[in-house]
Amino acid sequence: MATTTKPRSRPSKDTDDHDSPCLLIQRQFEDPDDNWCYIETYDEKYCGHFLLARVDFAPQKLSIEIDRPRDNLISVTFAIAATEFAEASQVVKIISGDIEPP
Repeated sequence: MATTTKPRSRPSKDTDDHDSPCLLIQRQFEDPDDNWCYIETYDEKYCGHFLLARVDFAPQKLSIEIDRPRDNLISVTFAIAATEFAEASQVVKIISGDIEPP
């Protein structure tokens, strides 16, 4: 079972659009954490601290596989400019543990 999020529209920076699907992913860098990340989505099954098994980031899709037996795949589709993708790609690699932070 997987969850797929496709944003309906871009909310303005001045408002919180609580009706739009969203994905938040963060990682702590102060202490070694073995690729554990905090993930939050509109679906409570995918909220909490998870060990990342795999992260695939492409110009139109982010897929995150979390290390648990089921309900372990989160996919988000989006549109992003090539220059923004290059910058975001570095951040995703750091969060996923593929590269060290600068």
